[in-house]
Amino acid sequence: MKDTPSPREQTYRYRFGTATFDETSFELRVAGLRVDVERRALDVLACLLRHAGEVVTKEELFAQVWAGRITVEKVLPNAINKLRRALGEANAELLVTQPRIGYRLTGVVERIVIGRTLPNPLALRTGQPVPGRENFILQRQLGGRTDSEVWLAEHARTHERRVYKFAVGDDRLKALKREATLSRVLQESLEDRRHFVDLIDWNFETAPFFLECAYGGESLQAWAEAGLPATAPPARLALFLQIADAVAAAHAVGVLHKDLKPANVLIAAGDAAPLIRLTDFGSGGMLDPDRLEELGITRFGLSATQNLAADASTGTPIYMAPEVFSGHAPTAQNDVFALGVMLYQLLAGNLNKPMASGWEQDIADPLLCEDIALATDGDPARRLSSAAELAMRLRTLDQRRDQARRAGEADDQARRAREALARSRARRPYLLALVAVLVAGVIASLGLYQAAVRARNQAERELASAVAINRFLNEDLISRSNPLVAAKGQNASLEDVLLGARDRVAGRFAEQPLIEASIRTSMSSLFNTVERLPDAEAEARRALALYEQEEGAASLNALKARGLLIRLLTRTAKFDECLRELETLDRLVAGSDEAYAPYLKAYAWGVYHMNRGDYAKALPEYRKAIPELTELEPGNLIVRDSLRMDLVGALTQTGQTAEARREGEALIAEIAARGDDNGLTSAFARAAVARTFTLEGDYDTAQVQLLDAQKTIVALLGAGHTRNLMVLSDLFDIAVRRRDWPRALDYAQRVYEGFRGKFGDDHNVSDIALANWSQALYESGDARGAEARLEPAYRRLVARLSARNPQAQVAGFWLAAAQIETGHFDAADQVLATLAPEALEAGGSDGLWGFRLDALRGLLAAGRGQRDAAATLLRPAIDGIAARDAPPSRVFESARQALDDGRR
Repeated sequence: MKDTPSPREQTYRYRFGTATFDETSFELRVAGLRVDVERRALDVLACLLRHAGEVVTKEELFAQVWAGRITVEKVLPNAINKLRRALGEANAELLVTQPRIGYRLTGVVERIVIGRTLPNPLALRTGQPVPGRENFILQRQLGGRTDSEVWLAEHARTHERRVYKFAVGDDRLKALKREATLSRVLQESLEDRRHFVDLIDWNFETAPFFLECAYGGESLQAWAEAGLPATAPPARLALFLQIADAVAAAHAVGVLHKDLKPANVLIAAGDAAPLIRLTDFGSGGMLDPDRLEELGITRFGLSATQNLAADASTGTPIYMAPEVFSGHAPTAQNDVFALGVMLYQLLAGNLNKPMASGWEQDIADPLLCEDIALATDGDPARRLSSAAELAMRLRTLDQRRDQARRAGEADDQARRAREALARSRARRPYLLALVAVLVAGVIASLGLYQAAVRARNQAERELASAVAINRFLNEDLISRSNPLVAAKGQNASLEDVLLGARDRVAGRFAEQPLIEASIRTSMSSLFNTVERLPDAEAEARRALALYEQEEGAASLNALKARGLLIRLLTRTAKFDECLRELETLDRLVAGSDEAYAPYLKAYAWGVYHMNRGDYAKALPEYRKAIPELTELEPGNLIVRDSLRMDLVGALTQTGQTAEARREGEALIAEIAARGDDNGLTSAFARAAVARTFTLEGDYDTAQVQLLDAQKTIVALLGAGHTRNLMVLSDLFDIAVRRRDWPRALDYAQRVYEGFRGKFGDDHNVSDIALANWSQALYESGDARGAEARLEPAYRRLVARLSARNPQAQVAGFWLAAAQIETGHFDAADQVLATLAPEALEAGGSDGLWGFRLDALRGLLAAGRGQRDAAATLLRPAIDGIAARDAPPSRVFESARQALDDGRR
């Protein structure tokens, strides 16, 4: 006999007044017409209908409808008001408010059984193996609801702990996919990922779907019950700063969390300091979804035209900014709002406490009250703009307290003076006129005296600066270049002089930090010129630290010093650190009125993209920076010339050779008209222009210009300078296009050994030079030698720059070509899967990379004996390359041969 369903398993259609409510479809009708009401309000109605005639307490409603989540105080009354409006006047009076207790649905309520609730489809239990991961055993459930659960699991033998997020149904699967996508963005974009949970694997194919993640600790919500009362306020602030730093790092790579709350923050508390991690990005989003393509990440759960405003995954009410309730698209400021609420809760010592009127009484420090108020301001225009800004304010609390104390003391002194004057006036009214005259005289005299003192002090400072700089020039620079003083005879070089002077700067300007910073900036530029890059970087760091200490990080001098450091970091291929400095620079200049801000930002980003070989991104930055600098510093020709030469290079590499040549030749003419050039800058410009002739097939003109420029460069800088190595690289390219393999191989080896000796193996320039050498080996018939060199070069470029970087893509192309020729088809297939025409074109645009890739894919198919597939790919690829009259290559010849063989 079939069991009768228990009342709890049955679902009903309710009738009350002129309304009906279907518990299965969650549809409300009034007088037969369907009424649209938000889901939370209908959940409240369902709960009241199941307990018709009874008082349902607020606590019970919160537990049933909001699953115990923290909410703002008015969320329940708001839901009731929405229900009353939806039910209309005739039915609204059936919803009765029981003051301070809860609500009751009165009147006659009919209910009709229409079905049964489905059992939990997950059916997970403690001790059960993880579906699809049989070695991991479920230990305990960490959270969840009917269609999704979060479990802690442990490996049966190693006892390694992992967290599994299970789900069924399309909606929850979409959230899992979204979280997987955003986790991959964080893992692939951030060098420091310690504040995020590592995503290990996922299953999106068969139910139950799941994400497999590293165990990051217990939730802050759970930890707080015992841990928060025992944590002192400074330690609570330190915990919060970790949260804010993690959010700032996510925002920096374009990831919004959108559901920040203590339950989504993990804390690993051990013997060392507690470590905070962010988790659960299932409601998150991308500020720029196109960035996924740059990272080569599949858009799991994120559509190509994702509309943040229409995304229903908006988070938990108490932590949501007011504008989200109004339908505005989530922004980074919404996460800032949530951070402000969490900061209040941490400092107040209660993570269940919502912010309500009078919250300021829970925070003793007025500056912290100010920070919380700014982070949670209801108007986004007044709210703090970023998590980084909030963190910076908190980290400077001590300095701000000192400033507030000094301001308070000054106000107190002024108040006492006013009170004293008032008492004096009360006692001696007949002296008021005389006192006024005397005060005016004293003020005038004091003003004149203070002006004289200021002028004297300024003159003394300027005199001391002049004396210090004069002694530095004479004793530490000029005299040290004297062969007798340098003890190196006539062999004393600029490097010797700089190194000797560097060690004396700190002592010479111990009392004049700003002058020391200026000297160190100049020395950094000089060390850069003579290619002592570690010394140049060290001086730039010292200069930046001094400027920040004396003037603040947002001062013009500090911004310029940071820009110099960024350029040096790109030269030494420290791209991850460089990106962090760029993000700091962006934050400092955001909203700044400083005239230099747009120039410094554009120049820094241009150099970053240029040195990574991403010329398409560098180009617009140089177009901004050059006119900005021209307007700001019309006489700064050295930097402007350098920028214009980079612009010529970026234009050339993106296929805009005509404009590149016009720009380069105009620069050469300007340099000649000045009459003060030693020939070096002009030589650099001629070498840049020569590249345009190479790409247009005029190899003779290009070679003449390069050899002419090379004479000046070698004479003034030496054969080992990077500028000469760059000329040799261009001569190598001409030899490759002419298929002059002995000369190409000679150039390639010299360039590689030169860059490797200068920068070592851990630099992208060394690996690019190695890839060029390997290309020549492949083209000259030595595919095995090419493969042996290309494999490590490609692997390092991908690790350092990402698989989508143009430089890594070019190396991957030639590696795949060599692997196909040596019969390593599976390895070639894996590399080819990472290559994309648009990424290759970004590093050197000629419109042919799509055809070249199809040619390689056709060769791979031919090597595997797939003749039809090979012909389908090879024929259009060969026609496309031939139509552009491109220089001959081994890939093209091999493709044509494979097509001919397939026809036989």
